[in-house]
Amino acid sequence: MSNDSFQNEHDPAERGDGTPSAGATAESSCAADALRRAKAELRMAQDFYEDVRHRAAERLEAVRQTTVGDLMDGATEFVKRHPGSGLLAAAAAGFFLGRWLKR
Repeated sequence: MSNDSFQNEHDPAERGDGTPSAGATAESSCAADALRRAKAELRMAQDFYEDVRHRAAERLEAVRQTTVGDLMDGATEFVKRHPGSGLLAAAAAGFFLGRWLKR
């Protein structure tokens, strides 16, 4: 028995004539499908990353352009809409500020 015939008899991926068997073809097709799915998922992840990066850059730019007056206006509007929460936030801030200055 020659070495080639031994490999053909024991290699499930090849038939005796050197062509791939049906099982090997199915495995390579399955591997190709998995590779295509992985590529599609990678592309989706890259698109998601780009979207998040773009939104974060826009928000950072908005924060950079915000002034103290804008923050005060926002706080005033919040207190006008939610007076109870505003009072509670002011009391909490006063408590912690008092504890901090006491030390």
